Amino acid sequence: MVVSQGSPSTSKDSDPRVGSGELRSGWFDERLILFVFQLMCSIILVVDVGGEIHETLLDSGPPKPFMLFHLWIEGFATLLMGTSFVLSYRLLRNHRRELALAKTRINALRGDFSELVDARFRDWKLSPAEFEVALLTVKGLLIAEIARLRDSRESTIKSHLSAIFRKAGVTSRTELLAKFVDDFLTRSAEH
Repeated sequence: MVVSQGSPSTSKDSDPRVGSGELRSGWFDERLILFVFQLMCSIILVVDVGGEIHETLLDSGPPKPFMLFHLWIEGFATLLMGTSFVLSYRLLRNHRRELALAKTRINALRGDFSELVDARFRDWKLSPAEFEVALLTVKGLLIAEIARLRDSRESTIKSHLSAIFRKAGVTSRTELLAKFVDDFLTRSAEH
């Protein structure tokens, strides 16, 4: 596998965590199911109360006190259910708006980080092979995984890493990643 020298992919496929948790959206969403259930219950209550009011008003005799009390209770419950439906709809709409904004921010951060990585790699004058190994290292792959992906020996990957560390002025993967995190945080604070 060859990784291009361009920015790391920012698509959904490049990060398996996207779409599996707090960033998930779509039709099969618990909030949407709750919204639909509330709508169904509201409709059922409105039909039930409407039918009972119609039946009570068309009844030949005066309404019984218990029936009036029953209608008031059901009417109040219908009002509460309708109110909860409206509030749920607003919350769902706001949540989806916030989710879209969060995704936009995450993609912007990914782009900023990708730009930072590319800039550092150019500053360090990495060869194409070193660029690829460095990128895979920053993504968190182990030496054995990088060797397998590049169809290389682990010793070759270690050699590339040594050159990368020397050019970056670090002595380990941890220091390399820390350098990017520090640079990213400094850059983010400036914006």
